Amino acid sequence: MAEEGFVYRGRLEETTLAEMLATIHRYHVPGVMTLERDGVVKHLYLIDGDIIFADSSDPSERLGTLLLEEGRLTKGQLNVASDELTRSKTKRLGEILVELGFLAPDKLGPAVRQQVEKILWSLFNWERGEVTFRVGRFREQEVYKITVPTARAILDGCRKIGDGRGLTARLGGRNAVLVRREVPPHLAGLRLQAGERDLLEMVDGKKTLFELCEEGPFSAGINARVLFALVALQVLEVEARTPSGVRIQVRSKTPESP
Repeated sequence: MAEEGFVYRGRLEETTLAEMLATIHRYHVPGVMTLERDGVVKHLYLIDGDIIFADSSDPSERLGTLLLEEGRLTKGQLNVASDELTRSKTKRLGEILVELGFLAPDKLGPAVRQQVEKILWSLFNWERGEVTFRVGRFREQEVYKITVPTARAILDGCRKIGDGRGLTARLGGRNAVLVRREVPPHLAGLRLQAGERDLLEMVDGKKTLFELCEEGPFSAGINARVLFALVALQVLEVEARTPSGVRIQVRSKTPESP
């Protein structure tokens, strides 16, 4: 494990996961994010700002449970592999499943990605909880690393938020006006999907959030989620009106830079 470095602490009630991840990605910071709520602890591991692994104390989000639920593993096989895992000091369950012949080597990567994404998408629906981000390189030799590009994860994760009503308030209300920003250099490689591009092009500094949500290519709820993701990524920003009617630009809230 890496030596202790910079530690950021925050709460999801104040700063959303999308905003936190966007900041980490912007600075290409390696580290581990720990999120805790109601006794459940989840970790996101990042290298160069992208997600490489995730784990969870929730039994329903373990690799073995996922494979069992999908019929790719029997209860007996899982018990044998779990016993071997208990005896091992260094191996992980996926490695053991492959060694025992219960899982084909070429199926391990997709299974781990599915597990990581299940944990990740669930966290976008956490509206509260404590967050710690510790800078450094952690468990690089212990985990089966994949790469989940963080910018894409923010867009996809926001679209999976179950209740999007709170996003309107975070964006300044239905009468808020969004304006486009110059795409940050670290997002030069981001490829928006067709509907996302169409929605972005509709932002003209005149249409209100309500109009964009109603007229956009997706349902109103999905439009709001995508717009929120683009604000978190700082591709868009909110332009609010003062009581005198003068417009001012309000940059998206971000946590302290790692």
